[in-house]
Amino acid sequence: MTSEHKKNRNLYHFFLTALYLIFALVYIYFLITGSNFYLTEINKRPHHSDYRSLRPAGSIGHGFGVIGSFLMIAMLSYSLRKRTRIFKNAGHLTHWLGFHIFCGIAGPLLVILHSSFKVQGLIAVSFWSMIAVATSGILGRYIYLQIPRAISGKELDLEELQSTNISLARQLKTEYKLNDNDIEKIEEWYGIGTGEQKSLGLTLLFMITKDILRPVRLFKLRKRVSRKYNLPRSTIKKLLKIFERKVLLERRISAWQAIHQMFHYWHVIHKPFAFIMYIIMIIHILVAVYVGYIWIF
Repeated sequence: MTSEHKKNRNLYHFFLTALYLIFALVYIYFLITGSNFYLTEINKRPHHSDYRSLRPAGSIGHGFGVIGSFLMIAMLSYSLRKRTRIFKNAGHLTHWLGFHIFCGIAGPLLVILHSSFKVQGLIAVSFWSMIAVATSGILGRYIYLQIPRAISGKELDLEELQSTNISLARQLKTEYKLNDNDIEKIEEWYGIGTGEQKSLGLTLLFMITKDILRPVRLFKLRKRVSRKYNLPRSTIKKLLKIFERKVLLERRISAWQAIHQMFHYWHVIHKPFAFIMYIIMIIHILVAVYVGYIWIF
């Protein structure tokens, strides 16, 4: 990885983190200040002091809908970057994906405030389609991360994965003087496994559970390695970092086919919900504009 690429990546992560943080603070602010209105019964809301501003057609409530819809439309920029030649060199694909995911989280959350936590009729179909798109999007991101890629974002094939795995094993042997028995023993302590022999659903559940419990397993593994091998703490930290990469790589090699099947089925589920969401959202916007609900501060 070049220093320029590393600098750009760090800048991108800083920008995205700041974006999430600012959005979270603003969202929490409106959630807290409007909590009294949102908790008021529907039939009593017209008498609430915040009704004219926080109702779906209000100055603030309508704004939530406009900005939320804009962010959901901005999600399509990732597809344009991925599928059109004109945007082929317009930034790193993973950066576009990160922005796509931010829009997919922030947009629906703003639409929830726009609805003032009350949806019904045709809008309810769009709303729950939107929730399904956001939820499946988070799951899709997780599955996407299980597919190893080069720095450029290009997916690595099975042969490249196996070559990388051999290189990591060689590094463990040459730099840390571990033999095959040592590596096998540490793998046993780590609790390596993929669950690939199970159904796709159970394989996915197995992988998620392993990732959730990873900090606990690493903590226990660090203690066992410290007792077994007389190495400085800094060396053990570096060793386990390389070893964890190897274990994750082996898991992904073993579940390579299952992961690709999951990604295929995810597209089959994700796209129809997105299509329904956008169609009804467009109808809703056109009707709102037609009857005169134009957002003006």
